[in-house]
Amino acid sequence: MRSIIQKLSLFFLAFPLVVSAQTGKGNYSPVSLKDLSSFDNSGSNWSVKGSIAIHPSKTEAAKTQGGEGTLVGNAGAAISTKFKAKDLRLYTEFMLSPGAEGNIVLPGGQRLRLADNKQKEPSALTTGFIRQFPSQNAAKAPGLWQAIELAYDASVSTVKNSARLNSLKLNGVTVLESVYLPLSKSVADAQPISFEVTKGTIAFRNIGYQLLNDRKPLSLNNLTYKLYSDKWDATEYSKLEKEAKTPSLTQEVTNGMREFHLVYEGEMTAEEEGDYVFTTIYSGPILTLDIDGKTVVTSGESTSQESHTGSVSLSKGTHRFKIHYSRFPWRQPALGLRVQKAGIRQYDLHILSSLPEPEPKPYIGVTPDLRPEMVRSFILLSGEKYKRTHCLSVGSPTGWSYTMDLNRGALLQAWRGQFANVTEMWYERGEPQLLEPAGLTVPVSGKSSIAVLDDEKATWPDSANVNYQGYTLDAQGFPAIRYAVGSASVSDHITSTAEGIIRNIEVKGTPSGTLYSLLASGKQIQMIEKGLYQVDDRYYIQIDKKTKVVLRTSGENQELLLPVSGSASYSMFW
Repeated sequence: MRSIIQKLSLFFLAFPLVVSAQTGKGNYSPVSLKDLSSFDNSGSNWSVKGSIAIHPSKTEAAKTQGGEGTLVGNAGAAISTKFKAKDLRLYTEFMLSPGAEGNIVLPGGQRLRLADNKQKEPSALTTGFIRQFPSQNAAKAPGLWQAIELAYDASVSTVKNSARLNSLKLNGVTVLESVYLPLSKSVADAQPISFEVTKGTIAFRNIGYQLLNDRKPLSLNNLTYKLYSDKWDATEYSKLEKEAKTPSLTQEVTNGMREFHLVYEGEMTAEEEGDYVFTTIYSGPILTLDIDGKTVVTSGESTSQESHTGSVSLSKGTHRFKIHYSRFPWRQPALGLRVQKAGIRQYDLHILSSLPEPEPKPYIGVTPDLRPEMVRSFILLSGEKYKRTHCLSVGSPTGWSYTMDLNRGALLQAWRGQFANVTEMWYERGEPQLLEPAGLTVPVSGKSSIAVLDDEKATWPDSANVNYQGYTLDAQGFPAIRYAVGSASVSDHITSTAEGIIRNIEVKGTPSGTLYSLLASGKQIQMIEKGLYQVDDRYYIQIDKKTKVVLRTSGENQELLLPVSGSASYSMFW
């Protein structure tokens, strides 16, 4: 694969990834990237550009275009923000050149490593290293935008001369939690954040921060509740047990009832206007939060105090709120509500005893060691209401995994890193029978991967006319899945190497029209060079340079189609 991706095409240079002006993320305050005025001590190795394009393997200079929104750094002196912080949350997106290395320097001098390191096992050379190895390598390939999000306390009152990394997410994967970091001395005053590049080129965009002060600008007042004893799954309530006032938010007013519906109403007093983020934590079939008649959080079953969030913009003053909480009769009751705002650490609006320590829930994982592992499960894709019920997930010892919807012949998702979290399948009753990818996941279309089209302009079907006929295992243990497509038989064989996923499709018989494979669907599919395509900032598609493919527009998206006659193959990596 490496030998194929060596030259950056003129097409890619003419249409590089466009970076829009920054808007910040959630309650994060954005660092303006119109120019370098947001930074001190900016050397000649730093600049602000409108866009950047980096080849995934070729170590040549990054290609940039003028404008704003992207901070580009080359090896040299560090750059520091004008804003200063102690305890904070930080979010930024970054892009690496091949072999690039650098750091984000936090208050107190702790260095969070950014590096192009393709080793499966994490080490001190892996993105996310900060005095401790990350739990896995969740980094992407060079040339793709990545995301870091962290929560950091520059000093810990209970541990002298120590900082604490509360959490670190790399590309949505939590790779470190609750790491204590020794300091030479405690951080007394706020300090800037620094960015440094020690090798190659690193670009940053959408830099946002959130100062974590301990103010509490929102409170609950004049609370009343109604307690109903109707069955836990009732949709209407008629058995009113109690109605009263209470000074605090707690589920303990139910006095040990095994099933109930609890409705709170009252006032929220906001001392400051702004966007407030509310988090509900509970065990039960439902919990909803309405503010000023608007639903802010609504969620279904929660078996182990899962968290659900929603945000709302509040003016200074008093606002009416309503909470509806129901209890499962077979679970310990738990009702919690937390709030946060830009610059303010999250805090509880419930009393401590309303949210007891949850029952221990083990993590059950599947790890491929010497041969691939296969797990049948339900899969629920983001944005879909219903589970995919006939799914096969395959993980390999090389760290590349994927899920197939056998009913549709569809590649649903692919990921790299740890294989599968099957806790919801195998713990206790095994509900809701969902497998969760445990590594860096890239979404794909979810549509059937193979279909017969009248011509290359025909609309790709959501579910093609394919019939699953079982699978066989190759010598390594990877499945070759068989489908009947009309009068033809198709073998879909996905394997992996240390470099990525390889897919081979073989057709026997004569289909009623031309058989195509849907290689990719996305907002923007760019040809980097002949045979190499980038799909959004998700992954790369590699095909033989001599193979004819169809890159077309379909509604608001683009699609990459591969005609299949006899056999065809391609690979994915990210």
